[in-house]
Amino acid sequence: MFPPETFLSKDGNMIKVRLASPADYDDGISTFEKVAAEKIYLNTETVSPNIKEVWAERWVNNGEKTLFALAELNGRTVGGIVLTMYSNSPKTDHVRDLGMWIIKEYRGNGIGRALMDYSINWARSNGKIKKILLGVWSTNTNALKFYLGSGFHIDGSHQNAAKIHDSYVDEILMSLDL
Repeated sequence: MFPPETFLSKDGNMIKVRLASPADYDDGISTFEKVAAEKIYLNTETVSPNIKEVWAERWVNNGEKTLFALAELNGRTVGGIVLTMYSNSPKTDHVRDLGMWIIKEYRGNGIGRALMDYSINWARSNGKIKKILLGVWSTNTNALKFYLGSGFHIDGSHQNAAKIHDSYVDEILMSLDL
């Protein structure tokens, strides 16, 4: 099992990042729902009523082939990150797809950096993972800047892939080679 790590927030508090367990799903879902409700960052806008069962099935062996980690600040879950299998094909066993969310009032305080560093450390320790992929809306300029600063590069885009507030936006496709 991959151990928890602590990081220092920009305001000097300790951020704990660790693998999620089934007992954490309510907190993880709550943070995910808050970001989804903003309707501008995630592909989903509402959370399925059976999300806990879906997560329980998906993360049954969390930390082996996939990663689901949560960030805690002052004992409160404030965000999460996932690295999922890109597909079920052995051809892409070396690739993971990244998803990350952080509650609005905690953004810009180092939570994203802690989650990203933890997930990259986990991926490198896995030994088989060589590439991390993600997609981000072109309107999410803070995330684009963050991912570029984390070593990701832009591979391309899907034009007009989403409609946010009556405007079509592109999905920027990014990757990080480990």
